[in-house]
Amino acid sequence: MENPRGTSQRTTKSGSAGQRRIELRSASIHLDDTGLRRIAEYSDGSVKTAGMKWGDVRRVAAFKRDVLTSGVLCLALTDAANVIILDESMEGWNGLVAALPDQVPGAPYAGEWRSAIIAPSEAANWTVLFRAQ
Repeated sequence: MENPRGTSQRTTKSGSAGQRRIELRSASIHLDDTGLRRIAEYSDGSVKTAGMKWGDVRRVAAFKRDVLTSGVLCLALTDAANVIILDESMEGWNGLVAALPDQVPGAPYAGEWRSAIIAPSEAANWTVLFRAQ
């Protein structure tokens, strides 16, 4: 499972081993009729793209991730070999949530699941919204 929030990379400075923190600068969600892409840009200038075709989606799960003092609403989309984690802080989130029921037949509208996930609690409220048969 890939999470674009941040990674650590080993580096060497003046002959000694050190560690440099690579931070996520921005992440965005791009949709079209064939699928979705998440583009993540990091502080070292690197860019990573993860994509999935709508027809390959096997499962969609919603959950809440605690970030400092509040929860962030997330979706995990899974195909046969990959998981793409997307969250409400990413540009394109609203378009994804609106398009999901049309692009993944059987996936519910946000009004049917959003309030249960963001319910005030410490729990992640992991909920499978869609599972292919």
